[in-house]
Amino acid sequence: MTDVPQVPLGIILFEVAAWLAGLILWWQLISGRLGTSAHRVSTWSVSLEKFFASALFVTVGGFSFPHFTTYLSDDILGPAASDGNWWLVVQGAAFQLGMLSGALLAAFFFRNPGSATPANPIVAKPTPILAGVITFLIALPIIGGIGFLWKFTIEFFGYTASEQDMVDLLRNADDPALLVWMIVLAAVIAPVTEELIFRAGLFRYLRTRIPRAIALILPALIFALLHGNLAAFLPLCALGVFFALAYERTGNIAVPMIAHALFNLNTIVLVMAGVSG
Repeated sequence: MTDVPQVPLGIILFEVAAWLAGLILWWQLISGRLGTSAHRVSTWSVSLEKFFASALFVTVGGFSFPHFTTYLSDDILGPAASDGNWWLVVQGAAFQLGMLSGALLAAFFFRNPGSATPANPIVAKPTPILAGVITFLIALPIIGGIGFLWKFTIEFFGYTASEQDMVDLLRNADDPALLVWMIVLAAVIAPVTEELIFRAGLFRYLRTRIPRAIALILPALIFALLHGNLAAFLPLCALGVFFALAYERTGNIAVPMIAHALFNLNTIVLVMAGVSG
């Protein structure tokens, strides 16, 4: 008989409270009580050539940094030189930092102040931290529901809903230092990198050039595909759209960054508590 992991009561109570708070906030949002929707994102008015050059910087950085790590000495790599789990984290961090370096380099060469959209005069803008927490809470039950239905659907059609490598590694990590680096990667490096690239970069460029629905969905699709996991594909795609809407509504890229970090941290807590990732 398979042992069922006992999830701490505190974790269960927190998740229930967070889901309920998210549903209440969602109702407040769609009823207009959180303020009317305002498009506060500035326009990224760069040429098509500069946009593709920026995308090339990001792509080259993302692929080259992990490749360069294979040439580092054992003294520099430390545990990653002989431990496959550490090596997976190093490669993940190198990929994220490579993309981030490419994005920052592109921003330096092709910086543009943009033209800010007037703020919504009806409701004062919340602080980025508060807006990020609200975004996380609203997303939690919605993405959780989508994830449940998506997992049921792919298993119904005979596909295996395997976990992402990092989730499996997180569940079985027994090295405290490795665990710390995984948390830093998931809750700091990845949210900053991915929100700068997919929301502040790709979505911001597309939203004034193609139909809004496509501008919301296309970066989210690429964001989801980048994670390379069928079981997580639709939830991540929906999450990408959700973060883009939060960015569009607030005009502050820190908002989806904070929500993204909280979402990843919540996943880490659940996985470590024995809940399926």
